[in-house]
Amino acid sequence: MGYANINNPANYQLAMMGQFGFRKIDSSFTPVAGEYYRIIEIVSTDATVTVTSVNGDSLSSELLVQGTKLYGLFSAVSVSGASDVVIAYIA
Repeated sequence: MGYANINNPANYQLAMMGQFGFRKIDSSFTPVAGEYYRIIEIVSTDATVTVTSVNGDSLSSELLVQGTKLYGLFSAVSVSGASDVVIAYIA
């Protein structure tokens, strides 16, 4: 993750997210070898999601509601429903 200096009296730094873009993942998504994801966001009404975490708990066929965000480092993301859609921010 990179940082951008903010020119202001407080002199703080702002973390920039999504520098590498994101993937729209639906049931037709083909995984990209060697790609990792930092944030998974549910954009369909709800979605049945499977994620493989590098350093934490993985989820298997978990039903999540729209707007849910998963933070971590994920090596694989998939959805099972035909109308399920998630956005995965590339690490």
